[in-house]
Amino acid sequence: MSDSAGKPPAPTPPRPRPAAAPAAPPKLDRVPEGYRPPAQVRPPPEPRPPPPPAAPVASYGMAARQVGADAAIAAGLSLQGRLETDSALRLFGLAAATVASGRLTVAPEGRSYALVFKKGAVVHVASSDPAEDLGRFLVRKGVLTPEKLVQAEGARPAAGGDLAGALIAAGLVPPGDVAGLLHEHRAALVARALAAEAGAFSWEPGIPPPPSGFSLGAPFAALGAAVRSLDVGAVKRRLGEREARAISRVAGRVLIEDLRLTPQEARAAALFDGARSPAEIATGHPAEAATILRVALLLAELDLAAFGAVRKGVAPPPAAAMPPPPTAPSGPPPPAAPAAAPAKAAAHAAEPAPPRPAVASAPTSAATPAPRPAVTPAPPRPAVTPAPRPTVTPAPRPATPPSLDPAALQAMIAKLAGKDHFEVLGVKRDTQPAQVKIAYFQLAKLYHPDAVPGTASPEVRNLCADVFARVSDAWSVLSDDGRRAAYVQELASGGAANVDVMNILHAENVFQTATLLVKGRRYEEARAKLEEALKLNPDEAEFGIWLAWCHFLLASDKKRQHAESAAAIEAALRKNMMCVPGYLFLAQMAKLAGDAAGAERHLRRGLHVAPDHAELLRELKYLKK
Repeated sequence: MSDSAGKPPAPTPPRPRPAAAPAAPPKLDRVPEGYRPPAQVRPPPEPRPPPPPAAPVASYGMAARQVGADAAIAAGLSLQGRLETDSALRLFGLAAATVASGRLTVAPEGRSYALVFKKGAVVHVASSDPAEDLGRFLVRKGVLTPEKLVQAEGARPAAGGDLAGALIAAGLVPPGDVAGLLHEHRAALVARALAAEAGAFSWEPGIPPPPSGFSLGAPFAALGAAVRSLDVGAVKRRLGEREARAISRVAGRVLIEDLRLTPQEARAAALFDGARSPAEIATGHPAEAATILRVALLLAELDLAAFGAVRKGVAPPPAAAMPPPPTAPSGPPPPAAPAAAPAKAAAHAAEPAPPRPAVASAPTSAATPAPRPAVTPAPPRPAVTPAPRPTVTPAPRPATPPSLDPAALQAMIAKLAGKDHFEVLGVKRDTQPAQVKIAYFQLAKLYHPDAVPGTASPEVRNLCADVFARVSDAWSVLSDDGRRAAYVQELASGGAANVDVMNILHAENVFQTATLLVKGRRYEEARAKLEEALKLNPDEAEFGIWLAWCHFLLASDKKRQHAESAAAIEAALRKNMMCVPGYLFLAQMAKLAGDAAGAERHLRRGLHVAPDHAELLRELKYLKK
């Protein structure tokens, strides 16, 4: 027997097997009673963060932050922001100009206003402040008593929660008056919403109006009314640095005719020629300063005005204008000293210097000290006669208004009717322009409509306005060097000293209407208006410039008319070289005639007169392209 007979064989190592698939559940011929397959347990879904608020999305390769409020509202996108960046006036104007539908929420501190637009028109307004609801508005207006308001609130549930319906159902307000009261209440809410200067806003497109909504009329009329209700301080804050920049009218989404400006506002808008800033224009027309600033703000918020460079040396508004202080010597002021110091110093300077006491010194040696050389006194300085200072004749100070007595004011108006412009301002014909300006501002402080006390009667206010109109007419002539020289020559030749102020004002209003007609391409009507304006005031060079341009636009043979219109415009510019539209029209006529060099020459002539004129700069830029 071998040695390995009694030993068990060595174990064979197991071979590695491939990973087997999980064993399938055993097949059963039948399912046992009560058997249920094991339920599959799934992990709970992770909570998703809430979606961020909708914002203008990127389009046309632009980043989202580059999409402004105008593009967002026009494209029907949600928008949120701050009123400090996009004013409520601008947002309202954008929604109206783009014929947008949605809800604009303006949220100043402590309240919020929701304005619902439908195709650019406001159809509903609501305020979160209970003090501004319809019921309290009617109580303040005197339409309802507090007791009747309680009665209306009790009938409100039966009317579906609508207070206006409850008022009609209870017979508390005549049905014919409800629509007017609702319109007045909502218009007041719109004005308060647009007066907000700080806070948040949001635009939600596609929000339908409530069943009680109805159109409040032309949206731009409501926008103009809101701007008119702003005080001058608020207007200045909103304009900011733009008040000192040259302003000019430009084309935009809205026609200026759609704004329904008053004649005074249209006249103010026509003054925005790109050569002056709103502050300068307001200073030159103090009677219309507030209107000029409000119109500048309205056009700026609607992108109908462009602003150029900051105008240096802009004079302050008339309200802050004061006579210049007395001329002081140049150099730094002396340090402050007690009142007695000057007199004491003068007395000390007048006293002769006391002689120094002789001091005997002991001789240091036996030798006699050398005598000191005699000092020859310096010759006296020649007396210098100070140059005489030029005598400045101060402008006479106007008298204080005669206690705002109607009879005295009427007598003053009759007296001013027989005086020339210099006598109206109380100055001589050789008075310096600065002194004429002081005299005008002194009279403006007395008779300007804003300076009349609020307690004055309507008759007194009208009479003061008549006095100030005569003063303003005199200032408008004497403040312009060219017109003043022509007026002095007319007086020297025995011409009529008086002018028809009413004709001049009427001519200006007709002229403003004509310029709007020209911009609306209604040239035939514009020509008739310009001819009427020239009949009323034939000495106004600007009227002739616009009439010559209108003749060119209407001519069938523009090559022949070009020479005639250009000659008429050049003749008017010789009368008043500051009429910037003349250079612009000459350039446009030359451009249409194919004379690019001539067009550039005329544009540069205009820029020499008005270096910051925005429209001239823009035309020159396009011409070079």
